[in-house]
Amino acid sequence: MVAASLAARRARVALALTAVSLGVAVAVALGALALQVGDDLSRTLRAAGPNFVALPAGATLPVDAPGVPGADALPRAGLVLSEGAVAALKSSFWKNNVLDAAPELSAALNLDGVPAEVQGTWFARDVATAAGTWRTGWSALRSAWRVSGRWPREDEPGIALGATLARRLGLAPGQHVNVQAAGGAARWLVTGVVDAGGLDDARAWAPLSQVQAVSARAGVDRVWLSALVRPAPPGPAPDPARDPKGYERYMCAAYPHNVASELSGRLDADVVPASERLAGEAHVVGRLNLLMLLLALAALTASALGLFSTTTATVVERRAEIGLLRALGAAPRQLAWLLLGETLLVACAGGVIGWIVGSGAAALIRGTSFGPATAPQPLLLPAALLLALIVALAGTWAPLSAALRIDPVEALRA
Repeated sequence: MVAASLAARRARVALALTAVSLGVAVAVALGALALQVGDDLSRTLRAAGPNFVALPAGATLPVDAPGVPGADALPRAGLVLSEGAVAALKSSFWKNNVLDAAPELSAALNLDGVPAEVQGTWFARDVATAAGTWRTGWSALRSAWRVSGRWPREDEPGIALGATLARRLGLAPGQHVNVQAAGGAARWLVTGVVDAGGLDDARAWAPLSQVQAVSARAGVDRVWLSALVRPAPPGPAPDPARDPKGYERYMCAAYPHNVASELSGRLDADVVPASERLAGEAHVVGRLNLLMLLLALAALTASALGLFSTTTATVVERRAEIGLLRALGAAPRQLAWLLLGETLLVACAGGVIGWIVGSGAAALIRGTSFGPATAPQPLLLPAALLLALIVALAGTWAPLSAALRIDPVEALRA
């Protein structure tokens, strides 16, 4: 009877199915994007610069460390990190969250007689890890900086000048600069001019090995890194004694404090998150998630309203049919199961269609905005079916209740 009833009202069923499918599709698409927007946005914002810095234990921070309060000096003399700290990042628990990293050694050098701060670093280095070769360096960490020319190559006697420093020295890419320091003198090729903005425009960057040689120093002052993290919850961590499972879930989440704490132990260093930058990213992610939630609720509400109007019109059209069924002895419970059966079939079909369409839409949107599209997420299928059922019941409950109150005598007389 349910199948025959649906077949006899194909136009109305198609409208109801369309209403449910569209609402669920929008909700599934937004849900799929919400599950990935944190990582996607974090990867996109990584072009703005690193969000963690690893320092020797007990060292102070550079004055312009972004988002790190209390910085007023360079690292203390004698406190250095090993270059192997970069490879150690990929042996930590959060190895998959660490995207890029680069060591940095600050040296006060004279460039053509002008005092300047030169940073020695890796620009594009292949680092051997347990998972294979990891290509990382300063050019990946600072991909948003505009470079006229190019970054120096590894082990090349070259230097990239900040825009302000280049104007002060009157140099351009392709020219040479004389470098003097305690470790000796050298002549380096200016490979590029960097427009970084702020204090960085007064600095210069050169291969780490060249800066170590000319400054007669070993090791590095710090390691900058970019890592994918989740916004930290507002409250403190759960009490491990009262809620051990909750505490375990909290410690296994990629919150900035958890990532910094584990990396500090792995590197035997102080790993400090750029708190202001991370807070800004968390604020943006929270606003986007709220926006997608409101859009999903609006789509589901519109779907329920469309289904309500369609079902109400159907009940009016079927008034005589319902009255005849009641006159032939159909109990209200039997009639309710008949009408609910039709609703459940439409809901299930709409949930599956909505999941397919929504997953495809999410993959298309994400693929054009953040990178390669991902496969549909099967975990969202039960959620899609549940949403379809809720929408179907919300849109048909009142019309179905009115259908059960139809007087068979009045219906047949009409």
